[in-house]
Formats: sequence, C-alpha cells, structure tokens
Amino acid sequence: MRLSFIICLLLYAVSGFAQHVITGKVIDIYNKKPVVKASVFLSNTTVGGSTGEDGSYTLNNVKPGQYDMIVSVVGYETYQRTVLVNGLLNIPYIELTPKTISLNAVVVKPDPERERNYNMFKREFFGLTEFADQCKILNPEVLDLDYDKANQTLTASSSDYLDIENRALGYTLKYKLLDFTRDYNTGKFFYMGNVLFQPMKGKPSQMKRWYKNRLNAYRGSMEHYLRSIISNLNTQEGFKTLQLIRKPNPERPPDSIIQAKIRKFRPVSNKGNIIIISDSLTYWNAKNRLHKFTEYLVTKPLRMDSLVKRTNMKGVFALAYQDILYVLYTKKKSDPGYNNTLMNAPDNLTSLMDITEQYAFFDNNGVILNPTAVIVEGNWGTSRVANLLPVDYDPAEKDRK
Repeated sequence: MRLSFIICLLLYAVSGFAQHVITGKVIDIYNKKPVVKASVFLSNTTVGGSTGEDGSYTLNNVKPGQYDMIVSVVGYETYQRTVLVNGLLNIPYIELTPKTISLNAVVVKPDPERERNYNMFKREFFGLTEFADQCKILNPEVLDLDYDKANQTLTASSSDYLDIENRALGYTLKYKLLDFTRDYNTGKFFYMGNVLFQPMKGKPSQMKRWYKNRLNAYRGSMEHYLRSIISNLNTQEGFKTLQLIRKPNPERPPDSIIQAKIRKFRPVSNKGNIIIISDSLTYWNAKNRLHKFTEYLVTKPLRMDSLVKRTNMKGVFALAYQDILYVLYTKKKSDPGYNNTLMNAPDNLTSLMDITEQYAFFDNNGVILNPTAVIVEGNWGTSRVANLLPVDYDPAEKDRK
C-alpha cells in the first residue's frame, strides 16, 4: 500500500470538520476542593472556558490534534499538559499547586533603555508584514526586557498574560510569553509562549476584511503547507517543493578563525590620524565577506508522499529529509523583503525548512510538535505574531457564518 493512500485514509478518518469535547474538573492539590473560575484553554487556539462552582469545565468544538492544555488562576501555579484529541476526552482531575508567596520586597529600578528595547521587541515580535502596524500590546508593563550589549542579544518574557489586539486579523490574544531571544550577532530568533485567541466582533464590513486578511495570512503558511501534504493536495493547493543542497563554503574558514585573525591584525594605534591597514587584515576581511555556504537548487519537484510517514499515534505524522526543503507557493509572488540569491529559483513566495533531527512531527492542524527540530527561513522565517492564526483556523470559516 502506497504511503499517499495511507495518508488519505487517515485524513478522511479523522477530519471532515470533526469536532470533539474535553471535560474534567480542577481541584486544589492539597485540600482537594474545587478551584472556581480557573481559565482552561488549549494554547494557540480559540478554544477556552472557565471552571464552575464545582470546578468542572467543558471545552467544545475541539478539532483532532495535539495541544498544550493550560489552566491558570490567581493564587496558583500555571498548569500545563499535552493532550492528543481524537474523540471525547475526559480528564477526571487536574490538581493545581498554590503559589508560594515571597515576603521579600522586589525593587524595580527605572530602565533608561526600556523604550528602545521595547520598540526592538515589538519589531521582532510582530514582524515586518503589513499587519504589524495594526497590532498593539495593551499592558506592556508586564513585559520583562533585557538587552545584552556585549552579545547583542535581546531577551524577554512576561510576568502575566500580554493583552494584544490584532486589528488586521480580528483577534484579541492572551499571550503568556515564556521565552524570547533575538541574537543580532548570529541572526537567530526564537520565541515561545501560551496564547488564547478570541475573535473580535465588528460590523459586517470589518468582518469581511478580517476574513480576507486571515485567508491571506493562511495561504502559503507552514500550517497550510503541512495540511495540504496530509490531504494529498499539496500541488493543487499551490505548493512546489524542491531540493536545496547547502554545504559549507570551502573557501571560507570557520568564523572563530576569521574573527581571531581580524582581531590580531586590526590596528591598535592611530598616529597622526592615519591608519595603515595591513594586507593580512584586508585578506581576512575579504574572507569574512564570503558566503558561509554554497547552494545548489534542484528544480525537479520532490514527491512529498515519499518524505512523509505515519506514526503509531493517530493523527500524527513524521517528515524527514536530509537536505533543505525549498518550498514555493506558486499562487503568490516572492516577498520583496526576502533576498533570494539563487539564480535559477522561480519568482514565487519562498520558504526554507531545515529538519535538524531525524524527524519533524506534525499533526492534522499542520502544527510542528517538536519545533526545535526545524529551522525555517524566507517567508516562514519572517512571519511573526502579526500573521499568527489559531491552529484551529478553518479557511472556509466565512462560508459557514
């Protein structure tokens, strides 16, 4: 049996707008009493609720997939667990641990660099797309920021949920930022957190604009790409996947050697305001300007059914490839902000996926379950919170309103 046929079988068995329910009860870990008005939600979705007087909760309209389930309430530590939903799911008891109250006073010192750091954070967090200017953080005071000048690294987290308005996509977000790192030296960027999406209400004209913008954000996204693979509609949906062979440039020594040589030959004195640059410094500066990699693009499209495998977990798939996946979305032109140096590359919206572990696992929603196993560049690499959609987003949503 061919893998593509197996994938189609699994898809029609678990999709087709199937909706499931999660139920359970939240109690105190010590006295076993119900915890009332605790917020219970599935991170990165629109699915959420709160506990009643008896501590019980019900989450409706849950699509099949793997989720991070979050429970939070004042006075208790935030609870998190991974749940795999393929039918009715009952979690008898979730036990919350009371927070330990510290009696030591916390002294908050004014930060003269905060405004600068905050503007840097917003630029990285929301991204540089057309939707970024329509996003606003309503409570920036809960954001902890730090910029390490020596290492040129911006880090951030939030002490409470960030209240965010995205008036481009029509969502409010409750976002608990757990980790954020932007290394300006290496160009690396990473962020993670728990977020609940809440659709905004608006006039018919606003709703129409939001539906259009959501669909535009979805088309060509990683979620769209992965969903199209498991539905066996990758080509029909407008995707083309090529092989990018990337190898270290043999003409360029390692960074550690280059930087050490530049420091060694850099002039330390300036007599008479005239600096003499040695031939050695010129040589190593030239080496520093060389591309770190040589790249070759194989223009024959890959067969995705040969790269995707099913797993022993229903609704979870594995993607593996030894080179870099060069993903084209043929229904959009390339992003002007992405500098594609490959001369034989088509002029389409381009994203690169480098799988750094044996497999990248993903679910029916198109969500990577081990995100540290994937490095993305291009369009997917520059798409940030301003373009972020809930994982339960349905591109046909307006057709059922």
